[in-house]
Amino acid sequence: MLKTELGTTPRTDETPDLIRIEADVPDDLSATAHTRLLATLTNAAVRFGHDLTGDTKKSVLWVEVDRRNEP
Repeated sequence: MLKTELGTTPRTDETPDLIRIEADVPDDLSATAHTRLLATLTNAAVRFGHDLTGDTKKSVLWVEVDRRNEP
């Protein structure tokens, strides 16, 4: 879903307790794609947020899935 909406390839970091996914947000992300992303993430059992990284203040969306709550 992130790749489809953002048009970028997400990066994944997995540990026994957590899966963290990060994806660069394009400067020209449409309002429609932004709304769909927020709606999907808000209804999912995940933590998510947004960071501005580095000197260029590159926009990065992150999602975390807590594996400790899995059955």
